[in-house]
Amino acid sequence: MTSSLLQDTTVSATTSAERPPGRPAFARALSRTPIWFLVPAIGLLAGFAVYPLIVLVRMSLSDVGPSNIVGEWPFVGLENFAVVLGDDELWAALLRTVGVAAVLLASNFVLGVIGASILSVGGRVTESVLAVMVFVWALPPIVSGSAFKFLLDDRGPINTALGVFGAAPVSWLSSPDLALWSVTAIIAWAALPFSVLVIRGGLLAVPTDLLEAAALDGAGYWRTQLRIVLPQLRPTLGILAILTVLYAFKSFDFFYVTTKGGPGTTTNTLPVLAYNTAFSGFEMSTGATIALVSMLAVAIFAVPYIRAVRKEEQA
Repeated sequence: MTSSLLQDTTVSATTSAERPPGRPAFARALSRTPIWFLVPAIGLLAGFAVYPLIVLVRMSLSDVGPSNIVGEWPFVGLENFAVVLGDDELWAALLRTVGVAAVLLASNFVLGVIGASILSVGGRVTESVLAVMVFVWALPPIVSGSAFKFLLDDRGPINTALGVFGAAPVSWLSSPDLALWSVTAIIAWAALPFSVLVIRGGLLAVPTDLLEAAALDGAGYWRTQLRIVLPQLRPTLGILAILTVLYAFKSFDFFYVTTKGGPGTTTNTLPVLAYNTAFSGFEMSTGATIALVSMLAVAIFAVPYIRAVRKEEQA
């Protein structure tokens, strides 16, 4: 009896000694959680994303120009939105941006699935091709855009090669009918490696037992792809679609390097229009409003995909 009392007293004393004095249970529990490791990331996100977004919204609700960019911004409410939404150029730029997104979706899905299927087999050739694709994807847009601007110039190597075969030179970047689609093709070329890598990862994650079972049941190649592989890739393709639309709506570098929105306004997409309005026309509040409208358009496209992917994951 005495020994048990001594043991209880010893355990109680040891436990009391291990507890930090004067700290409530909530503080001790919080100190043991890894949430504090997120504080630096949250701080960087707030400083480089949340705060600029707050400034953008505030600028879109104010009258901001070169004369008062540093100083007080008069509040005008939704007046800038009324002006921007009533401008035909905004809707033309939105239509061009949607066209770019549609071309990117088609090229990323069709060519991405074909390329990923070819590269799903291991080997030295596959590794070499993947290395080249990663290099292409990692190139800064200003570098690849400048290279294509040189290649597609009216007197560039591509038109020179066409002249050797007796074909007339093509105004790839200076024709109002071709400029938008020429730059869109450049963007699709730069975005394709990422799509191939993402889809290839999804293909490699398809359970092999499903493919073997389909082969034993006598399912052909196309039936296996349509009935087994594509349903397994649906979440991956949904995320890729969101990223592709986001990429199309923020593609500013290629347009600025190659055409700067020209000829005229034929390659003015939403980000290019926002930049030219704010920094060439010095209408800062209007440019901020266009940028905010672009963000809202992206949200309208992205939210349904995100909800659909979450439902599939929870099913």
